[in-house]
Amino acid sequence: MSQWISLVKPAGKPFHRSRMILGAMAFGFPMAWFISNGNSQHAAFAGFGILASLFMDIGSTRQQRLESMLLGNALILLAAGVSLYLNDHWLIWLCGVVLLFSILGRYLAAGFALDMKLRMLATAYLIGYPGTSISAEILPLYLVGAIFTMALSTIFAPRINNPIALAHAPHWRLDWQNLRAGQHASQTFGVFLAIACASSFFTAHAFHLHAPNLAAATTLMVFRPEPSSTQTTIWLRIFGVLIASVAAWALVFPAHSHWHLLLAAIAAGSLIPIAFANGLMYVAALMTFIIYVILALMGIQGRTAQIFAEMRIIETLIGAFFAAFFAMTYEILNSKQTP
Repeated sequence: MSQWISLVKPAGKPFHRSRMILGAMAFGFPMAWFISNGNSQHAAFAGFGILASLFMDIGSTRQQRLESMLLGNALILLAAGVSLYLNDHWLIWLCGVVLLFSILGRYLAAGFALDMKLRMLATAYLIGYPGTSISAEILPLYLVGAIFTMALSTIFAPRINNPIALAHAPHWRLDWQNLRAGQHASQTFGVFLAIACASSFFTAHAFHLHAPNLAAATTLMVFRPEPSSTQTTIWLRIFGVLIASVAAWALVFPAHSHWHLLLAAIAAGSLIPIAFANGLMYVAALMTFIIYVILALMGIQGRTAQIFAEMRIIETLIGAFFAAFFAMTYEILNSKQTP
Protein backbone atom coordinates (compact mmCIF):
# COMPACT_ATOMS: atom_id res chain seq x y z
CA MET A 1 0.00 0.00 0.00
CA SER A 2 2.82 2.41 0.87
CA GLN A 3 4.32 1.75 -2.57
CA TRP A 4 1.17 3.00 -4.33
CA ILE A 5 0.93 6.02 -2.02
CA SER A 6 4.50 6.96 -2.87
CA LEU A 7 3.72 6.66 -6.60
CA VAL A 8 0.78 9.08 -6.53
CA LYS A 9 2.37 11.47 -4.05
CA PRO A 10 3.09 14.89 -5.64
CA ALA A 11 6.73 15.17 -6.66
CA GLY A 12 6.84 18.93 -6.08
CA LYS A 13 9.49 19.65 -8.73
CA PRO A 14 10.14 23.26 -9.77
CA PHE A 15 8.45 24.87 -12.78
CA HIS A 16 8.32 28.25 -14.53
CA ARG A 17 5.44 30.30 -13.10
CA SER A 18 5.14 32.23 -16.35
CA ARG A 19 4.17 28.99 -18.12
CA MET A 20 0.96 28.98 -16.10
CA ILE A 21 0.10 32.30 -17.71
CA LEU A 22 1.16 30.92 -21.09
CA GLY A 23 -1.20 27.92 -20.76
CA ALA A 24 -4.11 30.16 -19.77
CA MET A 25 -3.53 32.60 -22.65
CA ALA A 26 -2.94 29.83 -25.20
CA PHE A 27 -6.38 28.35 -24.53
CA GLY A 28 -8.09 31.63 -23.67
CA PHE A 29 -7.50 33.94 -26.61
CA PRO A 30 -8.16 31.79 -29.72
CA MET A 31 -10.94 29.74 -28.15
CA ALA A 32 -12.66 32.89 -26.85
CA TRP A 33 -12.54 34.37 -30.35
CA PHE A 34 -14.15 31.28 -31.90
CA ILE A 35 -16.81 31.04 -29.18
CA SER A 36 -17.69 34.73 -29.44
CA ASN A 37 -18.32 34.13 -33.15
CA GLY A 38 -20.56 31.17 -32.43
CA ASN A 39 -18.03 28.52 -33.56
CA SER A 40 -17.57 26.38 -30.45
CA GLN A 41 -16.68 23.34 -32.56
CA HIS A 42 -13.89 25.31 -34.23
CA ALA A 43 -12.68 26.29 -30.76
CA ALA A 44 -12.58 22.59 -29.86
CA PHE A 45 -10.60 21.64 -32.96
CA ALA A 46 -8.11 24.45 -32.30
CA GLY A 47 -7.88 23.22 -28.70
CA PHE A 48 -6.26 19.98 -29.87
CA GLY A 49 -3.49 21.98 -31.55
CA ILE A 50 -3.02 24.13 -28.46
CA LEU A 51 -2.80 21.11 -26.17
CA ALA A 52 -0.31 19.22 -28.36
CA SER A 53 1.90 22.29 -28.83
CA LEU A 54 2.08 23.02 -25.10
CA PHE A 55 3.11 19.44 -24.42
CA MET A 56 5.86 19.58 -27.07
CA ASP A 57 7.23 22.97 -25.98
CA ILE A 58 10.43 21.55 -24.51
CA GLY A 59 14.05 22.67 -24.85
CA SER A 60 16.89 24.75 -23.44
CA THR A 61 16.49 27.66 -25.91
CA ARG A 62 13.61 29.35 -27.70
CA GLN A 63 14.94 28.01 -31.00
CA GLN A 64 14.96 24.44 -29.70
CA ARG A 65 11.45 24.78 -28.29
CA LEU A 66 10.08 26.25 -31.52
CA GLU A 67 11.83 23.56 -33.56
CA SER A 68 10.35 20.86 -31.34
CA MET A 69 6.82 22.24 -31.74
CA LEU A 70 7.20 22.75 -35.51
CA LEU A 71 8.49 19.25 -36.14
CA GLY A 72 6.02 17.61 -33.76
CA ASN A 73 2.99 19.37 -35.23
CA ALA A 74 4.12 18.63 -38.79
CA LEU A 75 4.38 14.92 -37.96
CA ILE A 76 1.02 14.94 -36.17
CA LEU A 77 -0.72 16.61 -39.11
CA LEU A 78 0.90 14.18 -41.55
CA ALA A 79 -0.08 11.11 -39.51
CA ALA A 80 -3.64 12.35 -38.91
CA GLY A 81 -4.05 13.31 -42.57
CA VAL A 82 -2.91 9.90 -43.80
CA SER A 83 -5.15 8.16 -41.26
CA LEU A 84 -8.22 10.20 -42.22
CA TYR A 85 -7.49 9.50 -45.90
CA LEU A 86 -7.35 5.75 -45.21
CA ASN A 87 -10.26 5.44 -42.80
CA ASP A 88 -12.55 3.95 -45.45
CA HIS A 89 -10.12 1.09 -45.97
CA TRP A 90 -10.02 -1.15 -42.89
CA LEU A 91 -7.22 -3.46 -44.00
CA ILE A 92 -4.89 -0.72 -45.23
CA TRP A 93 -5.49 1.35 -42.07
CA LEU A 94 -4.75 -1.67 -39.88
CA CYS A 95 -1.58 -2.43 -41.84
CA GLY A 96 -0.59 1.18 -41.17
CA VAL A 97 -1.04 0.66 -37.41
CA VAL A 98 1.07 -2.49 -37.41
CA LEU A 99 3.81 -1.04 -39.62
CA LEU A 100 3.99 2.41 -38.00
CA PHE A 101 3.85 1.18 -34.40
CA SER A 102 6.38 -1.58 -35.08
CA ILE A 103 8.84 0.98 -36.40
CA LEU A 104 8.21 3.64 -33.75
CA GLY A 105 8.30 1.14 -30.89
CA ARG A 106 11.97 0.48 -31.50
CA TYR A 107 12.80 4.17 -30.95
CA LEU A 108 10.96 4.74 -27.67
CA ALA A 109 13.87 4.26 -25.27
CA ALA A 110 16.17 7.05 -26.47
CA GLY A 111 14.86 9.83 -24.22
CA PHE A 112 11.85 11.73 -22.88
CA ALA A 113 11.45 14.32 -25.66
CA LEU A 114 11.70 11.88 -28.57
CA ASP A 115 9.54 9.34 -26.74
CA MET A 116 6.75 11.92 -26.29
CA LYS A 117 6.97 13.09 -29.89
CA LEU A 118 6.74 9.55 -31.29
CA ARG A 119 3.85 8.55 -29.02
CA MET A 120 1.91 11.68 -30.03
CA LEU A 121 2.63 10.90 -33.68
CA ALA A 122 1.25 7.39 -33.24
CA THR A 123 -1.78 8.73 -31.35
CA ALA A 124 -2.47 11.13 -34.22
CA TYR A 125 -2.62 8.17 -36.61
CA LEU A 126 -5.27 6.55 -34.39
CA ILE A 127 -7.56 9.58 -34.79
CA GLY A 128 -8.76 8.58 -38.24
CA TYR A 129 -9.86 5.07 -37.34
CA PRO A 130 -12.47 3.41 -39.58
CA GLY A 131 -15.95 4.52 -38.54
CA THR A 132 -14.87 7.73 -36.86
CA SER A 133 -17.07 10.82 -37.11
CA ILE A 134 -14.00 13.07 -37.25
CA SER A 135 -13.25 14.51 -40.69
CA ALA A 136 -10.34 16.35 -42.29
CA GLU A 137 -12.08 19.60 -41.21
CA ILE A 138 -10.19 19.32 -37.94
CA LEU A 139 -6.73 19.69 -39.51
CA PRO A 140 -6.77 23.40 -40.59
CA LEU A 141 -8.22 24.45 -37.23
CA TYR A 142 -5.71 22.26 -35.39
CA LEU A 143 -3.03 24.15 -37.31
CA VAL A 144 -4.53 27.51 -36.28
CA GLY A 145 -4.33 26.54 -32.59
CA ALA A 146 -0.81 25.18 -33.00
CA ILE A 147 0.50 28.28 -34.82
CA PHE A 148 -0.98 30.64 -32.23
CA THR A 149 0.52 28.61 -29.37
CA MET A 150 3.95 28.42 -31.00
CA ALA A 151 4.00 32.17 -31.62
CA LEU A 152 2.79 33.01 -28.12
CA SER A 153 5.23 30.62 -26.47
CA THR A 154 8.20 31.91 -28.48
CA ILE A 155 7.39 35.52 -27.62
CA PHE A 156 6.19 35.21 -24.06
CA ALA A 157 7.45 32.06 -22.31
CA PRO A 158 10.89 31.79 -20.66
CA ARG A 159 13.85 30.76 -22.79
CA ILE A 160 14.22 27.35 -21.11
CA ASN A 161 11.45 24.84 -20.53
CA ASN A 162 12.48 21.74 -18.60
CA PRO A 163 9.15 20.23 -17.47
CA ILE A 164 10.59 17.16 -15.76
CA ALA A 165 13.51 18.88 -14.00
CA LEU A 166 16.35 16.85 -15.51
CA ALA A 167 19.92 18.08 -15.19
CA HIS A 168 19.61 19.38 -18.78
CA ALA A 169 16.42 20.28 -20.59
CA PRO A 170 15.40 17.34 -22.82
CA HIS A 171 15.35 17.78 -26.59
CA TRP A 172 14.65 15.40 -29.41
CA ARG A 173 18.05 16.07 -31.06
CA LEU A 174 19.87 14.88 -27.93
CA ASP A 175 17.62 11.84 -27.82
CA TRP A 176 18.34 11.19 -31.50
CA GLN A 177 22.06 11.12 -30.70
CA ASN A 178 21.36 8.58 -27.95
CA LEU A 179 19.38 6.57 -30.47
CA ARG A 180 22.24 6.53 -32.96
CA ALA A 181 24.58 5.48 -30.16
CA GLY A 182 22.46 2.35 -29.64
CA GLN A 183 20.07 3.46 -26.89
CA HIS A 184 16.84 2.02 -28.25
CA ALA A 185 14.36 -0.77 -27.68
CA SER A 186 14.42 -4.00 -29.64
CA GLN A 187 12.46 -4.59 -32.81
CA THR A 188 10.64 -7.32 -30.90
CA PHE A 189 9.25 -4.68 -28.56
CA GLY A 190 8.01 -2.68 -31.55
CA VAL A 191 6.14 -5.71 -32.89
CA PHE A 192 4.65 -6.43 -29.45
CA LEU A 193 3.55 -2.78 -29.15
CA ALA A 194 1.85 -2.89 -32.56
CA ILE A 195 0.02 -6.15 -31.79
CA ALA A 196 -1.02 -4.93 -28.33
CA CYS A 197 -2.46 -1.66 -29.71
CA ALA A 198 -4.29 -3.45 -32.52
CA SER A 199 -5.71 -5.97 -30.03
CA SER A 200 -7.01 -3.29 -27.67
CA PHE A 201 -8.52 -1.35 -30.59
CA PHE A 202 -10.44 -4.32 -32.00
CA THR A 203 -11.55 -5.49 -28.57
CA ALA A 204 -13.03 -2.05 -27.84
CA HIS A 205 -14.56 -1.99 -31.31
CA ALA A 206 -16.11 -5.44 -30.76
CA PHE A 207 -17.81 -4.10 -27.61
CA HIS A 208 -19.17 -1.15 -29.65
CA LEU A 209 -17.48 1.47 -27.49
CA HIS A 210 -17.70 5.07 -28.68
CA ALA A 211 -13.98 5.60 -29.33
CA PRO A 212 -12.02 2.34 -29.65
CA ASN A 213 -8.97 4.32 -30.71
CA LEU A 214 -8.71 5.59 -27.10
CA ALA A 215 -8.21 2.02 -25.90
CA ALA A 216 -5.33 1.65 -28.36
CA ALA A 217 -3.96 5.06 -27.28
CA THR A 218 -3.95 3.90 -23.66
CA THR A 219 -1.95 0.80 -24.61
CA LEU A 220 0.42 3.00 -26.59
CA MET A 221 1.00 5.40 -23.69
CA VAL A 222 1.55 2.83 -20.92
CA PHE A 223 3.41 0.01 -22.70
CA ARG A 224 7.10 0.63 -22.00
CA PRO A 225 10.29 -1.02 -23.31
CA GLU A 226 11.23 -1.74 -19.69
CA PRO A 227 8.64 -4.37 -18.66
CA SER A 228 8.98 -3.53 -14.96
CA SER A 229 7.84 0.08 -15.53
CA THR A 230 4.72 -0.81 -17.53
CA GLN A 231 2.74 -1.88 -14.45
CA THR A 232 3.51 1.37 -12.63
CA THR A 233 2.59 3.43 -15.67
CA ILE A 234 -0.70 1.53 -16.02
CA TRP A 235 -1.83 2.30 -12.49
CA LEU A 236 -0.85 5.95 -12.73
CA ARG A 237 -2.76 6.25 -16.01
CA ILE A 238 -5.87 4.59 -14.54
CA PHE A 239 -5.80 6.83 -11.46
CA GLY A 240 -5.34 9.89 -13.68
CA VAL A 241 -8.32 9.03 -15.90
CA LEU A 242 -10.50 8.35 -12.85
CA ILE A 243 -9.55 11.69 -11.26
CA ALA A 244 -10.23 13.53 -14.53
CA SER A 245 -13.59 11.78 -14.97
CA VAL A 246 -14.73 12.72 -11.46
CA ALA A 247 -13.63 16.33 -12.03
CA ALA A 248 -15.43 16.39 -15.38
CA TRP A 249 -18.62 15.01 -13.80
CA ALA A 250 -18.55 17.95 -11.39
CA LEU A 251 -17.29 20.77 -13.61
CA VAL A 252 -17.74 19.93 -17.30
CA PHE A 253 -20.80 17.74 -17.86
CA PRO A 254 -23.28 20.04 -16.03
CA ALA A 255 -22.03 23.15 -17.90
CA HIS A 256 -24.69 24.77 -20.08
CA SER A 257 -22.56 27.63 -21.37
CA HIS A 258 -19.61 27.54 -23.74
CA TRP A 259 -18.09 30.35 -21.70
CA HIS A 260 -18.07 28.13 -18.62
CA LEU A 261 -16.26 25.49 -20.67
CA LEU A 262 -13.78 28.14 -21.81
CA LEU A 263 -13.04 29.04 -18.19
CA ALA A 264 -12.45 25.35 -17.43
CA ALA A 265 -10.03 25.12 -20.38
CA ILE A 266 -8.17 28.24 -19.26
CA ALA A 267 -7.84 26.96 -15.68
CA ALA A 268 -6.69 23.52 -16.87
CA GLY A 269 -4.20 25.06 -19.30
CA SER A 270 -2.64 27.07 -16.50
CA LEU A 271 -2.11 23.86 -14.50
CA ILE A 272 -0.06 22.04 -17.16
CA PRO A 273 3.37 22.97 -15.70
CA ILE A 274 2.15 22.02 -12.21
CA ALA A 275 1.01 18.64 -13.51
CA PHE A 276 4.43 17.97 -15.07
CA ALA A 277 6.12 19.03 -11.86
CA ASN A 278 4.15 16.49 -9.82
CA GLY A 279 4.24 13.30 -11.87
CA LEU A 280 2.69 11.15 -14.58
CA MET A 281 -0.65 10.63 -12.84
CA TYR A 282 -1.28 14.37 -12.72
CA VAL A 283 -0.26 14.80 -16.37
CA ALA A 284 -2.66 12.00 -17.42
CA ALA A 285 -5.46 13.49 -15.31
CA LEU A 286 -5.03 17.00 -16.68
CA MET A 287 -4.75 15.92 -20.31
CA THR A 288 -7.87 13.76 -19.96
CA PHE A 289 -9.78 16.62 -18.30
CA ILE A 290 -8.85 19.04 -21.11
CA ILE A 291 -10.02 16.50 -23.68
CA TYR A 292 -13.36 16.26 -21.85
CA VAL A 293 -13.67 20.06 -22.10
CA ILE A 294 -12.81 19.99 -25.82
CA LEU A 295 -15.37 17.25 -26.45
CA ALA A 296 -17.99 19.27 -24.57
CA LEU A 297 -17.30 22.19 -26.92
CA MET A 298 -17.88 19.77 -29.81
CA GLY A 299 -21.36 19.10 -28.43
CA ILE A 300 -20.78 16.01 -26.28
CA GLN A 301 -22.50 17.28 -23.12
CA GLY A 302 -24.98 16.23 -20.46
CA ARG A 303 -26.00 12.58 -20.37
CA THR A 304 -24.13 11.88 -23.62
CA ALA A 305 -20.93 13.12 -22.00
CA GLN A 306 -21.52 10.98 -18.92
CA ILE A 307 -21.92 7.89 -21.10
CA PHE A 308 -18.79 8.86 -22.98
CA ALA A 309 -16.89 9.15 -19.67
CA GLU A 310 -18.07 5.71 -18.61
CA MET A 311 -16.91 4.34 -21.95
CA ARG A 312 -13.61 6.21 -21.54
CA ILE A 313 -12.95 4.41 -18.26
CA ILE A 314 -13.78 1.03 -19.85
CA GLU A 315 -11.54 1.85 -22.83
CA THR A 316 -8.72 2.74 -20.44
CA LEU A 317 -9.11 -0.58 -18.63
CA ILE A 318 -9.12 -2.51 -21.93
CA GLY A 319 -6.00 -0.68 -23.12
CA ALA A 320 -4.29 -1.25 -19.77
CA PHE A 321 -5.17 -4.96 -19.80
CA PHE A 322 -3.57 -5.57 -23.19
CA ALA A 323 -0.52 -3.51 -22.23
CA ALA A 324 -0.09 -5.61 -19.07
CA PHE A 325 -0.63 -8.89 -20.91
CA PHE A 326 1.83 -8.17 -23.70
CA ALA A 327 4.35 -6.63 -21.28
CA MET A 328 4.27 -9.84 -19.24
CA THR A 329 4.66 -11.93 -22.41
CA TYR A 330 7.51 -9.70 -23.61
CA GLU A 331 9.26 -10.03 -20.24
CA ILE A 332 8.96 -13.83 -20.31
CA LEU A 333 10.35 -13.92 -23.84
CA ASN A 334 13.29 -11.71 -22.85
CA SER A 335 14.06 -13.84 -19.80
CA LYS A 336 14.26 -16.93 -21.99
CA GLN A 337 16.58 -15.24 -24.48
CA THR A 338 18.87 -13.69 -21.86
CA PRO A 339 21.43 -16.12 -20.38
